[in-house]
Amino acid sequence: MRHSHYMPLITAVLLLGACGDKPDASTGGDARESATSTTADATAATVAAAQTVAPPDDGAMVIHVAAGGQHPDRFCMPQWGIANRTGRDVGALLVHLEWRDRNGQVLKPAGEFGTMVEPFAAGSDKDLSMDGHAVACRDLRVVVTTYACRDANAVRVACPGPLRAVASGGIEIDLGGAAEGTMKGAVEG
Repeated sequence: MRHSHYMPLITAVLLLGACGDKPDASTGGDARESATSTTADATAATVAAAQTVAPPDDGAMVIHVAAGGQHPDRFCMPQWGIANRTGRDVGALLVHLEWRDRNGQVLKPAGEFGTMVEPFAAGSDKDLSMDGHAVACRDLRVVVTTYACRDANAVRVACPGPLRAVASGGIEIDLGGAAEGTMKGAVEG
């Protein structure tokens, strides 16, 4: 995954830490050291939360999700993507997935055309992080319904491996109903 999108998050944490309680002259150095320690702890926690778990290298297509930028109870901008660990190039992978809260309310529907990853070369890992949701990361669920593959000529082909999931930071991925299906815009072979 690209790490350049972590810098604004880390900068924001540092600025928020710097804007915290300022020690006055009467409190001495201990309060300043405490504020510096708190800022460093917050930065370390943010960096740790932004890191994703490496997708397994087991011959699968892997959807991976981790908690990213967040306010513990009100906002989550997950870091997520899809990796091709099948060892075979795929012209494109289409995945119908939606983001829900723990109660099943749809926060972002799959959409008619789903999420397209192309080209989807062996060993690639596509970073799809973009949207934030007005819930805590621990309350996010990704539900996958169908997925399909096509070759470079837009002919639908069987996917070269199973679909798997890796999630951390409290986010869940539900592949229970996921099934290989058709793909709009592809010629059925």
